[in-house]
Amino acid sequence: MWVRLVVMVAASVSLVFGSVTAEPIDTWELTDGIDCVGDRFNPIQPDGTRDPDGDPAPGTPEWTERDDERLACSSQRDSDRRFQPPHVNAWSIARYGDDWYRVPQRFDGIRFRYTYLPAGALSPLGLGIPGVEAAEIYRPCATGTCPDLPAGLQRFEPPYPVVVIFHGAIATMTHHRFNAQVYAEAGYLAISVNSVHPIPGVPDFSESETGHAVLEWLHAQEHPLAQEADLNRVAFAGHSQGAGVSLSFQNDSRVHAIVAWDGGDGITEENCTLDESSGDLRPCTPIMYQRTDGAFSAPENMARTDYPENRDRGLDTYQAHVDRGMDVFHVTLRATNHIDWNGNGVGILAGNRLVEPVINYHTLAWLDRHLKGKLVLDADGNVVTSGDRTVAEERVYRQTLAQDAYDRLTALKFRAGSIDKHNTSMGFFDPIQLVTSGDPLYGGNVPYVIEGLWTTDRMAQEFRSFCSVSVPDYVGGSDGSPGSPVAAQADSGADGDMRFTGCPQIVP
Repeated sequence: MWVRLVVMVAASVSLVFGSVTAEPIDTWELTDGIDCVGDRFNPIQPDGTRDPDGDPAPGTPEWTERDDERLACSSQRDSDRRFQPPHVNAWSIARYGDDWYRVPQRFDGIRFRYTYLPAGALSPLGLGIPGVEAAEIYRPCATGTCPDLPAGLQRFEPPYPVVVIFHGAIATMTHHRFNAQVYAEAGYLAISVNSVHPIPGVPDFSESETGHAVLEWLHAQEHPLAQEADLNRVAFAGHSQGAGVSLSFQNDSRVHAIVAWDGGDGITEENCTLDESSGDLRPCTPIMYQRTDGAFSAPENMARTDYPENRDRGLDTYQAHVDRGMDVFHVTLRATNHIDWNGNGVGILAGNRLVEPVINYHTLAWLDRHLKGKLVLDADGNVVTSGDRTVAEERVYRQTLAQDAYDRLTALKFRAGSIDKHNTSMGFFDPIQLVTSGDPLYGGNVPYVIEGLWTTDRMAQEFRSFCSVSVPDYVGGSDGSPGSPVAAQADSGADGDMRFTGCPQIVP
């Protein structure tokens, strides 16, 4: 079948796509003439900002035209997939939740190390996590492993900071391979889980019990993989219902950061507040929120004649974090659907071409800021060192990581070398590359890239986004807690909107 496809593609390239070029084919601009990358109605100014008063007014022809773009751009990836060979492979389509390009065995031992743990009932045999239906675990390549590690990727030594990923309702852990694989390549022990569900054969529903089960498994330190976890640096991330699961672990001292992918807002009343009975500060759990400006999927998106009534939906959450001295990043992404946070694993539902690397860019920066960039203290307030570093060296090391993450979170353009190297997912289809590669299934894929694009162009035009991000002055004696000295901070301000200025830097 694939030999015939290669011959057909080679013979029809000039007929279907016009003259042959070395660049991947982008049929979208040719068919629609719509700008899904920049904002031609209120473009970026030379200083990297845009005019707060420059957006089209509701009811004008320009407003309608820009809204038409939003609707069209939210289905762009579905258009791209129609040229991809795996799309015509019935086996791939039938595998609900599978991402054609991220089948773990393709890169196990090359870009990361992969382990599948089946039902928790098999945990006595070391083959599962008790209370967890199944798990996919991705680890970084370490010394002596991955002999063909691609250029640009690094090896990391354990113990590893941990990120646990929870899927949404009627979804599976396989939807989040585009997250977990990237985080493992960046130095994390990434654990995607399926929750136990009572109806056989039905996709799972995430639940808080699964989160507790994973934490207990990690802290038991009995399984060899759990022994590689840095228990002082653990994050929960989840989509939809999985975001709700993640948010339910605020104030759990075993979880040190949270990322909620389009699952609502929800800083709790206890997060980073004083316990009056003991006089102690409850755990402070910084949270990143990523939200959609659309509907569940592209076909459900509706035209807008005015700004949504809830366009400031992140403001109260943002202000609550700031009032408690906590970091927060609440961003609504442009021309997106709820299902976009499931990557490319849900057939025709996912639609935004660039959102996958954007999701991972912001998430990784947040994890690096609050896990890799976290300074750990023991019960007596002494710095816990790592990697044979002295206390002074540990402070400098964590400060450097926190500063680099801060720079990415506040950058007006996606930083070079930060995310594109991790993208192996479906992108453009290049028929010439397909023929010359010798790989009739994956050889024509050219993943999307975002580095060098404006971060503010990827934010929603109808919703406001807010941020407040700090860098602890570890070198100057900070312990990283709220109120501890900071070297710099970024704060969009209660009335600010990141789309116009990014996450602006302020030096107190």
